[in-house]
Amino acid sequence: MQLSTAPAHAPAGPTSTGLWRLQVLVGGVLTAVLALRPPAPVFLYDAKAYLGGAVALLGPGGLVEGGGLTLRGALTPLMYLPAAAVARLLGDDVAGAAVIAQNALVIAVIGVVLIPRLVALWRPVTPTVVLTSAVTTGVLLSGFVTQPLSDLWAVALLLTVVVLLDRPTRWTWLVAGLAAGAAFNIRPATVLPLAAVGLALVVGCRPAVPWFLLGGAAALVPQVLLNRWERAIWAPWPEMTPWLTELQTSFASFVVRYDTVVGDPTRSPGLAFCSPGMAGAIDTPPSSPGELAGVYLTHLPQSLVFAVQKIGAALHWPVSAPYLTDAPVVNAVFSVLVTAVTAVGAAVLLRRTIQRRGAAPLFGPVLVLMVWAGSLLSLVTSATETRFAVALVLLGVAGCAVLVDDGLRRPRTRAARGWVAGTVVVLAVVFAAGVSGMQHPYEGSQPPIEACAAR
Repeated sequence: MQLSTAPAHAPAGPTSTGLWRLQVLVGGVLTAVLALRPPAPVFLYDAKAYLGGAVALLGPGGLVEGGGLTLRGALTPLMYLPAAAVARLLGDDVAGAAVIAQNALVIAVIGVVLIPRLVALWRPVTPTVVLTSAVTTGVLLSGFVTQPLSDLWAVALLLTVVVLLDRPTRWTWLVAGLAAGAAFNIRPATVLPLAAVGLALVVGCRPAVPWFLLGGAAALVPQVLLNRWERAIWAPWPEMTPWLTELQTSFASFVVRYDTVVGDPTRSPGLAFCSPGMAGAIDTPPSSPGELAGVYLTHLPQSLVFAVQKIGAALHWPVSAPYLTDAPVVNAVFSVLVTAVTAVGAAVLLRRTIQRRGAAPLFGPVLVLMVWAGSLLSLVTSATETRFAVALVLLGVAGCAVLVDDGLRRPRTRAARGWVAGTVVVLAVVFAAGVSGMQHPYEGSQPPIEACAAR
């Protein structure tokens, strides 16, 4: 792999004044449209803690308690600081609208800036790429706009890491490290994609490694200082991270997907979809990533089917994602759309990368595929929720933007027809695996393994 100052096809689009004007216009329209969503009547669970941390940062009250910083990263109160500041000035009644406005702006930046910049690693960016990316991102992430969660910020930082690492200067390597450290602090589930980034740097761009690590370490200084101040310990992660890792690892071995249910006070807010086969095959749930890997290796091929079910189920987004509401028909249609965008987009990016083999530079495209692989592995090794798949879905959006810009036409070569057929098969298998994996629901946030085995 080779790192160069420009992609193989120089992306004239992103640097042209006309395209930047289009991006600003489309971003403004997308922000305004998303901001029309009605605000959530109340923030619950993680959302309440993330906004609570920002509120505590601005005024009296315990920051650690208000933001749940024994479990969440020290940087999480910064995410919704603008929305909290607006609410402090204008009153708590506008908090929901302020969160929506802020999230809408973040989604617009992802859709009109970051994803097109990813596309530029393969080809010049055109107005078609910008419009396709903006519309698709806005549709797929519309449910996230009402909730103050960490997922939008984490994926924006993760995409920023990739974009910056394609620019070979010490400063961009350093800032990429800062973005990586911040992403890990606010969303520890990014650790595997970030590890994949690190591996790509070691193999393909070793001069960047010390600068990247320095930036990452600098981003984690607030967490280390908070731990030292509050608990007299030196650690770059929240105090309860080992407990959370053990919990996630345990349920990752027999739960296909976990949902938070809203809108129905008669139901439990927790809904887990069990794998009776895996639950019945495991004597004791694993308590560490190493033990989880052992469970997967000793229960082949059953664990392989289970892993595909987890990936498929993570892409079965309800239209209300990141939370689940009862709308079977609409949710089914939306899950088909999300799965199709993810699978087709990934196939497009993979094929474009293979076609460029031997041409310089390949580092940027390979880096994206490494992030994709790390994100996929995150779904397999966690108690998966739909929002854990945001990075996979947005990389799929980038691939679909490339496909639309190429023009949808009938494949003419045997190789092209083979790629189309293979993509259709993968799409069908992943979707069917998701359906099969969600046949054994258990109402409750922490299903006992015995209960799952009996479903």
